[in-house]
Amino acid sequence: MKNILAAVLLIMGSAALSAAEGKPETAENILKEKGIVVTYPGWKLKALAFSYDDGNIADRRLVGIFDRNGMKGTFHIPSAWLKKKPQNRVTEDEIKTLYAGHEISGHGANHVSMPRLSQEKLEKELDEEIANWKRITGKTIRGYAYPYGSYSDKVIAEMKKRNLFYSRTVRRSKSFDLPADFLRWDPQAHHNQKIDQLADKYLALNPKKMTVLLIWGHSYEFAKADNWQIMEDFCKKMSEKKDIFYATMGNIAGYVLACRDLKISADGKKLENPTVVNIYFIRNGKRHMIGPEGSFPLQPDSEPKN
Repeated sequence: MKNILAAVLLIMGSAALSAAEGKPETAENILKEKGIVVTYPGWKLKALAFSYDDGNIADRRLVGIFDRNGMKGTFHIPSAWLKKKPQNRVTEDEIKTLYAGHEISGHGANHVSMPRLSQEKLEKELDEEIANWKRITGKTIRGYAYPYGSYSDKVIAEMKKRNLFYSRTVRRSKSFDLPADFLRWDPQAHHNQKIDQLADKYLALNPKKMTVLLIWGHSYEFAKADNWQIMEDFCKKMSEKKDIFYATMGNIAGYVLACRDLKISADGKKLENPTVVNIYFIRNGKRHMIGPEGSFPLQPDSEPKN
């Protein structure tokens, strides 16, 4: 008979060890055997997010498109550019109002390739960005988009030290699966990569676990090519879908990481939530939620009645 050795089994793929058979087993599979599927808030298995770089004035029009269609954007803006490169950039004074309801994220204070920096300059670049956005918005940024898409293990290590927990690359993901490492988050497509077809594919998807669709780009590309209709049509097609969680990158990464902190008690009888957020899941077709520091009995005869 299998025994669960640790009370720290992580939901989305952390390996536990089966004492009897000595083979790796994931908490995700253990929960699946118990009929549990962890979901986004609202018991949804799809999520849609947008990731746009550089803080160009074309963001004003892009934000308008998002707002009209109920979308959430994450905007990665080099904070030092607000003063050094005012031409065609949003202003510091409009940040709080323009991006209200969306998310500001890091993009390198000076938009330099961070792997090329010395240790001292790398630390300064990250600290300057964090401090600038704290001063401008009153909030601490939660993530990044790597300038030029370049990063390294050293860069990621320094980001972790500063509690940054996600960052976008420019590689294209080949699936709608959640990233194994949110500090190496590959988007599904740039907005010029046939996103209309991608939308159809995602809408038709009937997932059995949490998925994500992340679109990225630069708003000035729409202005330069005069092809705003691409985003207008995409957002209209994707809007008001009951099975999609519309969220910023920080919302998605933060929630999924909380899900990955779920624990199974040492005796295997309870699912425990050590985090400060509500965690949603479905068990045998029934919807449930575990509140912060709450638990859920895994024995069918003691399951709460919803």
